[in-house]
Amino acid sequence: MTGTDGTTGGTAGTFGTTGRAAGGDASPRTGGPAGATAPTGVDDPLGALRLGGEASVTFRRGYPTDAADLWDAVTTPERLARSLGPVHGELAPGGTYELRMGADEAGSDQNATGVVRSCDPPRSFAVQWCFPGERPSEVEVRVEPDAAGEGAVLVLVHTRLEDAQAIGYGAGWHTSLDQLADHLAGAEVRDWDARFTELLPTYRAAAGR
Repeated sequence: MTGTDGTTGGTAGTFGTTGRAAGGDASPRTGGPAGATAPTGVDDPLGALRLGGEASVTFRRGYPTDAADLWDAVTTPERLARSLGPVHGELAPGGTYELRMGADEAGSDQNATGVVRSCDPPRSFAVQWCFPGERPSEVEVRVEPDAAGEGAVLVLVHTRLEDAQAIGYGAGWHTSLDQLADHLAGAEVRDWDARFTELLPTYRAAAGR
Protein backbone atom coordinates (compact mmCIF):
# COMPACT_ATOMS: atom_id res chain seq x y z
CA MET A 1 0.00 0.00 0.00
CA THR A 2 1.17 3.42 -0.74
CA GLY A 3 0.49 7.10 -0.33
CA THR A 4 -0.92 9.89 -2.49
CA ASP A 5 -2.76 13.16 -2.15
CA GLY A 6 -6.12 11.37 -2.46
CA THR A 7 -7.39 13.59 -5.26
CA THR A 8 -9.61 12.20 -7.99
CA GLY A 9 -8.86 12.07 -11.67
CA GLY A 10 -5.06 12.25 -11.50
CA THR A 11 -2.31 9.69 -11.57
CA ALA A 12 0.34 11.22 -9.36
CA GLY A 13 0.80 11.81 -5.68
CA THR A 14 3.52 12.31 -3.14
CA PHE A 15 4.45 9.97 -0.35
CA GLY A 16 5.01 11.62 3.02
CA THR A 17 7.47 10.95 5.81
CA THR A 18 5.34 10.40 8.86
CA GLY A 19 4.26 7.90 11.46
CA ARG A 20 5.66 4.52 12.49
CA ALA A 21 4.67 0.93 12.01
CA ALA A 22 1.69 -0.16 14.08
CA GLY A 23 2.60 -3.63 15.21
CA GLY A 24 5.75 -4.93 13.56
CA ASP A 25 6.89 -6.65 10.39
CA ALA A 26 4.01 -6.78 7.92
CA SER A 27 5.84 -9.11 5.56
CA PRO A 28 6.28 -12.55 7.14
CA ARG A 29 7.96 -15.20 5.05
CA THR A 30 6.72 -18.46 6.55
CA GLY A 31 4.69 -20.91 4.56
CA GLY A 32 3.68 -24.44 3.62
CA PRO A 33 3.09 -26.81 0.70
CA ALA A 34 1.18 -26.36 -2.53
CA GLY A 35 -2.61 -26.22 -2.49
CA ALA A 36 -5.42 -23.75 -3.11
CA THR A 37 -8.51 -22.28 -1.52
CA ALA A 38 -11.64 -20.90 -3.12
CA PRO A 39 -11.81 -17.13 -3.68
CA THR A 40 -13.23 -15.16 -0.78
CA GLY A 41 -16.31 -12.97 -0.75
CA VAL A 42 -16.73 -9.56 0.85
CA ASP A 43 -18.18 -11.13 4.01
CA ASP A 44 -15.24 -13.52 4.38
CA PRO A 45 -12.14 -11.84 5.86
CA LEU A 46 -9.84 -14.71 4.92
CA GLY A 47 -7.55 -14.30 1.96
CA ALA A 48 -7.76 -16.77 -0.92
CA LEU A 49 -4.51 -18.66 -1.39
CA ARG A 50 -3.51 -19.87 -4.84
CA LEU A 51 -0.49 -22.13 -4.55
CA GLY A 52 1.56 -24.11 -7.04
CA GLY A 53 3.76 -22.37 -9.59
CA GLU A 54 3.13 -18.63 -9.37
CA ALA A 55 1.46 -18.40 -5.97
CA SER A 56 -0.77 -15.54 -4.86
CA VAL A 57 -3.09 -14.36 -2.11
CA THR A 58 -6.25 -12.32 -2.73
CA PHE A 59 -8.38 -10.37 -0.27
CA ARG A 60 -11.78 -8.80 -0.84
CA ARG A 61 -12.67 -6.96 2.35
CA GLY A 62 -15.66 -4.72 3.02
CA TYR A 63 -15.38 -1.66 5.29
CA PRO A 64 -18.14 0.54 6.76
CA THR A 65 -17.03 3.75 5.05
CA ASP A 66 -17.30 5.27 1.60
CA ALA A 67 -14.86 4.61 -1.23
CA ALA A 68 -13.27 8.07 -0.98
CA ASP A 69 -12.43 7.60 2.70
CA LEU A 70 -11.14 4.07 2.14
CA TRP A 71 -8.88 5.28 -0.67
CA ASP A 72 -7.62 8.04 1.59
CA ALA A 73 -6.92 5.54 4.39
CA VAL A 74 -4.73 3.34 2.17
CA THR A 75 -2.90 6.12 0.33
CA THR A 76 -2.42 9.03 2.76
CA PRO A 77 0.88 8.50 4.60
CA GLU A 78 -0.40 9.67 8.00
CA ARG A 79 -3.23 7.13 7.88
CA LEU A 80 -1.36 4.32 6.16
CA ALA A 81 1.24 4.37 8.93
CA ARG A 82 -1.42 3.26 11.41
CA SER A 83 -2.07 -0.04 9.64
CA LEU A 84 1.13 -0.79 7.73
CA GLY A 85 4.03 1.62 8.29
CA PRO A 86 5.60 4.90 7.19
CA VAL A 87 5.90 5.20 3.42
CA HIS A 88 8.29 7.41 1.46
CA GLY A 89 8.37 8.07 -2.26
CA GLU A 90 6.08 9.10 -5.10
CA LEU A 91 2.82 7.43 -6.08
CA ALA A 92 3.00 7.88 -9.84
CA PRO A 93 3.74 5.43 -12.63
CA GLY A 94 7.50 4.90 -12.67
CA GLY A 95 7.93 6.38 -9.18
CA THR A 96 9.62 4.51 -6.38
CA TYR A 97 8.64 3.92 -2.77
CA GLU A 98 10.00 2.57 0.50
CA LEU A 99 7.56 1.14 3.03
CA ARG A 100 9.10 0.86 6.50
CA MET A 101 7.41 -1.90 8.47
CA GLY A 102 9.91 -2.27 11.32
CA ALA A 103 11.89 0.67 12.63
CA ASP A 104 11.40 3.88 10.65
CA GLU A 105 14.88 3.60 9.12
CA ALA A 106 15.93 3.87 5.50
CA GLY A 107 17.44 0.69 4.12
CA SER A 108 16.22 -1.54 6.97
CA ASP A 109 15.85 -5.26 6.25
CA GLN A 110 12.18 -4.85 7.24
CA ASN A 111 11.42 -2.40 4.43
CA ALA A 112 9.59 -3.14 1.19
CA THR A 113 10.66 -1.15 -1.86
CA GLY A 114 9.80 -1.08 -5.53
CA VAL A 115 8.52 0.75 -8.58
CA VAL A 116 4.97 2.04 -8.95
CA ARG A 117 3.44 0.16 -11.89
CA SER A 118 0.22 2.15 -12.16
CA CYS A 119 -1.97 4.59 -10.26
CA ASP A 120 -5.57 5.54 -11.04
CA PRO A 121 -6.92 7.65 -8.15
CA PRO A 122 -9.26 7.05 -6.44
CA ARG A 123 -9.71 3.53 -7.75
CA SER A 124 -6.49 1.54 -7.92
CA PHE A 125 -2.73 1.32 -7.81
CA ALA A 126 -0.18 -1.43 -8.41
CA VAL A 127 3.41 -1.68 -7.22
CA GLN A 128 6.39 -3.94 -7.53
CA TRP A 129 7.12 -5.46 -4.11
CA CYS A 130 10.75 -6.10 -3.25
CA PHE A 131 11.51 -7.45 0.22
CA PRO A 132 15.01 -8.46 1.37
CA GLY A 133 15.71 -12.11 0.69
CA GLU A 134 12.78 -12.54 -1.69
CA ARG A 135 12.39 -12.36 -5.45
CA PRO A 136 10.32 -9.36 -6.62
CA SER A 137 6.55 -9.81 -6.52
CA GLU A 138 3.56 -7.61 -7.35
CA VAL A 139 0.83 -6.00 -5.24
CA GLU A 140 -2.37 -4.49 -6.65
CA VAL A 141 -4.94 -2.58 -4.57
CA ARG A 142 -8.42 -1.62 -5.79
CA VAL A 143 -11.11 0.39 -3.98
CA GLU A 144 -14.72 -0.16 -5.04
CA PRO A 145 -18.09 1.07 -3.78
CA ASP A 146 -20.09 -1.66 -2.09
CA ALA A 147 -22.82 -2.98 -4.39
CA ALA A 148 -25.43 -2.37 -1.70
CA GLY A 149 -24.31 1.21 -1.24
CA GLU A 150 -23.56 0.61 2.43
CA GLY A 151 -19.77 0.84 2.42
CA ALA A 152 -16.69 0.24 0.33
CA VAL A 153 -14.62 -2.76 -0.71
CA LEU A 154 -10.86 -3.12 -0.72
CA VAL A 155 -9.41 -5.71 -3.08
CA LEU A 156 -5.76 -6.61 -2.48
CA VAL A 157 -3.94 -9.08 -4.71
CA HIS A 158 -0.33 -10.14 -4.07
CA THR A 159 1.05 -12.21 -6.96
CA ARG A 160 4.29 -13.78 -8.23
CA LEU A 161 4.97 -15.35 -4.85
CA GLU A 162 6.59 -18.64 -4.02
CA ASP A 163 4.35 -21.15 -2.29
CA ALA A 164 6.15 -20.78 1.03
CA GLN A 165 5.69 -17.00 0.97
CA ALA A 166 2.00 -16.92 0.11
CA ILE A 167 0.82 -18.41 3.41
CA GLY A 168 2.83 -15.96 5.47
CA TYR A 169 1.69 -13.04 3.35
CA GLY A 170 -1.88 -14.27 3.75
CA ALA A 171 -1.65 -14.01 7.52
CA GLY A 172 0.38 -10.80 7.30
CA TRP A 173 -1.94 -8.90 4.95
CA HIS A 174 -4.94 -10.20 6.92
CA THR A 175 -3.41 -8.71 10.07
CA SER A 176 -2.78 -5.35 8.40
CA LEU A 177 -6.30 -5.26 6.96
CA ASP A 178 -7.66 -5.94 10.45
CA GLN A 179 -5.59 -3.00 11.70
CA LEU A 180 -7.09 -0.91 8.89
CA ALA A 181 -10.55 -1.90 10.15
CA ASP A 182 -9.58 -0.77 13.65
CA HIS A 183 -8.38 2.57 12.31
CA LEU A 184 -11.53 3.16 10.27
CA ALA A 185 -13.67 2.30 13.31
CA GLY A 186 -11.76 4.74 15.52
CA ALA A 187 -10.75 1.83 17.75
CA GLU A 188 -7.39 0.98 19.28
CA VAL A 189 -5.30 -0.69 16.60
CA ARG A 190 -4.61 -4.28 17.67
CA ASP A 191 -1.08 -5.60 18.14
CA TRP A 192 0.40 -6.85 14.87
CA ASP A 193 2.54 -9.67 16.25
CA ALA A 194 -0.23 -11.15 18.40
CA ARG A 195 -2.80 -11.06 15.61
CA PHE A 196 -0.37 -12.53 13.06
CA THR A 197 0.54 -15.38 15.41
CA GLU A 198 -3.16 -16.08 15.89
CA LEU A 199 -3.90 -16.14 12.15
CA LEU A 200 -0.91 -18.04 10.77
CA PRO A 201 -2.21 -21.54 11.71
CA THR A 202 -5.43 -20.79 9.82
CA TYR A 203 -3.53 -20.05 6.61
CA ARG A 204 -1.31 -23.07 7.06
CA ALA A 205 -4.41 -25.22 7.48
CA ALA A 206 -6.00 -23.68 4.38
CA ALA A 207 -2.97 -24.80 2.39
CA GLY A 208 -3.27 -28.32 3.73
CA ARG A 209 -0.14 -28.21 5.83
